[in-house]
Amino acid sequence: MTDTTSQSDASIESSDNRPRSRAESESNTRSRLRPGNVRRFLAWCALAVCSLLAVYALFRFYGSVSAAIDLWVEPRHQPLIHAAFNLVVLLSSLVGISLLVRELSNGGD
Repeated sequence: MTDTTSQSDASIESSDNRPRSRAESESNTRSRLRPGNVRRFLAWCALAVCSLLAVYALFRFYGSVSAAIDLWVEPRHQPLIHAAFNLVVLLSSLVGISLLVRELSNGGD
């Protein structure tokens, strides 16, 4: 007989489908807004803003450097200078991306 009561108690506890009160839902919302979660969200926002600014600046900078290379470098050496410049831009951006991805994958710890 004790088995029946313990089974009925367990089924009552596991089937708690009652509507949550406003205080309970607010506490769940607050638990999601922990400092670690807020910091991670801000890091993602910073990554998005920095990425957009970097793309815009990269296009402008690339155009300016290309014009300077065309002006100052002898035409037969221009392809080599353009390739070197593009390689430096690519490596710099990969370093920045890897640092941000490492920060985001560690969860800010």
